[in-house]
Amino acid sequence: MTERISLAKRWSGAALALFLLLPLSGCFDLAQRLSIDRSGAGGYEIAITANGLLGEALKNNRAAIAPKHNAAKTQVLSRGDHVTQTTAIRFKSLSDLHLSNESISLTDRGASWFGLGPSHVTFRRTVLVDRARRENIPKSGEADRFGSDLAQTMFGDHSYVFTVSVPGSVDYASPLRIGRSVSKPQIRASDLGQTVTWRLPLYTLLQAKL
Repeated sequence: MTERISLAKRWSGAALALFLLLPLSGCFDLAQRLSIDRSGAGGYEIAITANGLLGEALKNNRAAIAPKHNAAKTQVLSRGDHVTQTTAIRFKSLSDLHLSNESISLTDRGASWFGLGPSHVTFRRTVLVDRARRENIPKSGEADRFGSDLAQTMFGDHSYVFTVSVPGSVDYASPLRIGRSVSKPQIRASDLGQTVTWRLPLYTLLQAKL
């Protein structure tokens, strides 16, 4: 039996929750990868690539992101003056994956052709960035520190990438819209089934409500 999956991403607010937990001592690229197999098990990875002071901190194995509710393994890879720190979580079911200010779900929509056809499943990811912003940024300094000009100056050459790999085939993947920016998903075949990737400038995440 082949699953057919539609994917949707919903955002609320002005910045990515995980980004708000990082120091502003250096610029970086941020990537998140989620993979799910036919049994519902899989892995979730967060990778930060940086140089300069933040790169040195990553190289010294000072975890930039430490999940509170899941066991995670962190590894560091250096290539030239760039350092990538990857934090990986394995899970047996999506219900075992607990992320602050973020939820991920799969909804079974049933099978077509009176139950004889492929199953249809909807994948949805929601990031509550407004709440993360309130929890991690002092109100008095919010406007100055996270103005759109500052964000674009600091992070204009850096990117945010989210990738999800699922079994079966993908019927539809929603574009990611933040303000006037639109990130169209790229769908390609993978060993697991199909992989969908959204990519956008990192500073765009800071401009959703500015």
